[in-house]
Amino acid sequence: MSDRDTGLPVEQFIQALTSQLDRAQDAMALKAHVRPLTFAVKDLTLDLRAHFGMSGSVVHITPAGPGDSSASTLHLSLTSITRPMMEENTPHLSVGTDEPTLQEALGNELTSDERRRLEWAGIHTVSQFRELQSHSGESAIEQVASIPAARLKAALERATRPFVDTVSPFPQEDVNAPPLLTIRGRNFVGGEPPVVRIGGEPVPVVRANPREVLVAPLPHQFRGDLTIQTAPGRIATTRLNFAEGPATASLETKDAIEEKET
Repeated sequence: MSDRDTGLPVEQFIQALTSQLDRAQDAMALKAHVRPLTFAVKDLTLDLRAHFGMSGSVVHITPAGPGDSSASTLHLSLTSITRPMMEENTPHLSVGTDEPTLQEALGNELTSDERRRLEWAGIHTVSQFRELQSHSGESAIEQVASIPAARLKAALERATRPFVDTVSPFPQEDVNAPPLLTIRGRNFVGGEPPVVRIGGEPVPVVRANPREVLVAPLPHQFRGDLTIQTAPGRIATTRLNFAEGPATASLETKDAIEEKET
């Protein structure tokens, strides 16, 4: 393989270019809140002097240097499309409320370059990742993002584990009512309702949704390890320390799945 074959794959060049144009559009939309827009970019045409090479089935592009007469010319023209055109030709991928980013959900499961390639494919959140995976499968995402299907499956598994962000008292109008705790995080509801324990003892679940669980602990259950299990092997563990009852608390969040030390 020559040095020219080590350039950027053509599809990554186009995705990087359109991603930057998206950011430019976001900046213009933000600017419109403080002053009226007086211009818009409708069409963009580029002539790029470059060398092209093949690495397997991938076409690579390497920009030409000054005075390089052997380079080819790439004519690239971008034009605007209307919203109805986009909606007609693009499947909808839902985004949940307060959806965590891929960085927050995947951690180090994928590299920053791999997450960027997923974003180029339009996958910015876990719900989009999960929906596209269920619709097209890991192999289709692998072809687009150039990430092995096994690693994508592992990343999706990591992203769907339960995770606790905060635990706080639930405000009640009746001061004599038993105290409740609100557990906030993500992925709390799987195929079955979550099982909550504090100090190894079960805690009644008042209600639960994917982002929040309301529990009714007994008076002695405001200190110790709180665990939420959504499926076998999927357990979020958090250390509670309500030193003076549910009015005050310190919270130490551990890894989303943690094997207890023996």
